[in-house]
This record gives sequence, C-alpha cells and structure tokens, in this order.
Amino acid sequence: MDFVTLGMFIIDEIHYQPPKKPDMNIMGGAGLYAAIGARLLRPPPSASKVGWVVHQGHDFPAHVKATIESWNTGCEFIHTPDRCTTRACNRYEKNGHRAFEYLNSKIRLDEKSLTVAQLTSKAYHLICSPQRCIDLVEGITARRAVEAKKYEIDTETWCRLTADPVFIWEPVPDLCLPLQFPKTLEALNHVHVFSPNLEEFCSLTSISVDLDRPSGWVELRQRCKEILEPTNSLPGPSAVIRLGEKGCFVAQPGQRYTRVPPYYGEPRDTAIHPAEQGRNDPAARLNDTSGSVVDPTGGGNAFLGGFAIGLLEFGRSEIKEAAVYGTIAASFAIEQVGAPTLGRSASGEETWNGVNVEDRIMEYSMRYW
Repeated sequence: MDFVTLGMFIIDEIHYQPPKKPDMNIMGGAGLYAAIGARLLRPPPSASKVGWVVHQGHDFPAHVKATIESWNTGCEFIHTPDRCTTRACNRYEKNGHRAFEYLNSKIRLDEKSLTVAQLTSKAYHLICSPQRCIDLVEGITARRAVEAKKYEIDTETWCRLTADPVFIWEPVPDLCLPLQFPKTLEALNHVHVFSPNLEEFCSLTSISVDLDRPSGWVELRQRCKEILEPTNSLPGPSAVIRLGEKGCFVAQPGQRYTRVPPYYGEPRDTAIHPAEQGRNDPAARLNDTSGSVVDPTGGGNAFLGGFAIGLLEFGRSEIKEAAVYGTIAASFAIEQVGAPTLGRSASGEETWNGVNVEDRIMEYSMRYW
C-alpha cells in the first residue's frame, strides 16, 4: 500500500453566514479528504493502494458508502451498529474563521485500527497532538515489526513491513499553543514532514507575520530554520506551512526555503526574500481565479494526501515537487461542498469534476515552471 491516513471520516453539516443556507449530511473529516487527495493521484489499478478507515454507524447513508466504494480505494469499513456515525458541525464566522465541533462521540484511529495491508504502507498521514503523534509513530513502527515476524516466508510483505515509511504530521488546531511547543519539538524527531497552516504555526511559535510584506516571508523563513535545523532527525524533518490562498511555504533544512503558489488564488508577491528581489517570478502572472473556490473545507487535508504521493513519486528529498501534487489535490477538494465527483471522459479516461488530473498538473506546471 502507498498511503494510509489515520484521520477520521465524519458526516458534516456546514453553516455559513446568513442568508446562505447550511449544507447538511456532507461527507467530511480529515481522513476523507486526505484519502481523496491521494486517490486523485492514484488512478486504477493503483487506487486500492490508498488506505483509510471508516467507522460505519447504524445511520450510515447507503449512498455515501456507494460513493466511497466507487473510488476503489483500500478503505476498511468498521461496522459499529451500536452507535451513530461520527457527525460534526463546521460554522463559518464573519471573519472567515471556521469553528468546528463534534455533535456526538468520536472513535479515534491508532495502529490497532489498521489491517496488515495498511501496515505495509509507504507513507502515513497523522492528524493529532504532539504526544499522540509520538505514540502513533511508535505504535505503527512496533506493530509493523511484530507483523513482519509472521511474514518472514512472504518476502514481498516482509520487505514492506520492515521498510522505513514516511510519517507526515498535521497538528490539531486546538493544541497549536506555545505551551505545546516543547512537546512539538520532541515530536518533530519522530516524523519526516510537519505541516501546520500559517495560523497554527504562528500560534505555536508565538510569532505574527504579514505575508503581504517582504519582511513577513523573511521572518517565516527564519523561524522555520530556527525550529527545524537543530533537531536530531535523520533525515529531516521538513516543514510545509499551508498558506491557503497564498499556496504553501516549503522549508527544507539545509536545502531550500521557498513558496509554491496555489492553483487558485491571488498573484504571488515577487519579493518573498531579499535575495529574490528583482527576479522575474512567473507566478506573478497568475490571474485571480479565487471565484472557482466554493468551500475550502478539507483543502489542507487533501493537500497532504497528494503531497504524500508526490514524495513517493519524486523522492523524499523533493519536497517542492511533492508540494505541486499537494497543490493540485487541494484544488479539486475546494471546488465544491464535500467530495469532488469522479467521472469518465468521452475517451474513457478518469476525471474528477470533469477534469483529467494529469492535464491539470501539466497546465499548472506550464504556468509556473
């Protein structure tokens, strides 16, 4: 298996500012969007290499299960007939901030939730607190070692279980606080990639940056360098700070600190760093296409699913190239409320929202590079 997320599946209701009416019974959750992000870049016959887990309560909608099954992923349904499916409310406030709350009990995933096939994954997406990140990495690693002993005569499975997987950590927003900073530094020694959004990163590291000013990018770069380069991880870790409409900032210690523009969004300021001033930045030619963004919910999770596949395609050191895959995955996730729509072109090729994923990658790459 190529990718497994330990994010949860949730049925959402999304509330907007009046007079817009809420959207109800929407497929959601970090697990869903991360799986979709990876699945976009793993069409058949590789779709089944995208793993995730769905707890299916007694109220689980039949059409939702049918949709998930149509994607042909390595989804493991766990039946929980004595409870409702996990549900949550997303509420957008006047300032654009998204408030989130669970409406019933949740079931968190850990290494014991995974099938043997999912334990062979090359990459894992974790969304959790620093301490839980450490526990999950150690738990997954330990269980892989235990299972490997059972498959010593199955060379292929044994090799997959004993290989070193990529761990990508997305911190939970509520715990991106200064008090959690020391534990975060400890957790960084257990993962390969750390990916908060800008608000989370600033809250965690007690800084405030204005990315509409060149000095803001300099400060962001410096803070990333201070945090990442003293750690003892070998190799890495790297960080990908997700910036919403400004794309993402890739921080690769000792190698590169750069920005990858969004597929949809405003033009990029060419003055990201004093060393770049005066250079021709093709990203600045991007017209504002933000009107194509319908709902940003899940965009960050989808980014990390696509990003993980990019790391597998290009290599663990090619963070910027992997971020392009993440950017494309996120672009499909935010074009509608809920999941993008799988379809077929007239020639029989797989499409999402009527677009061939490879075509979008090519168009984006030609736009910037």
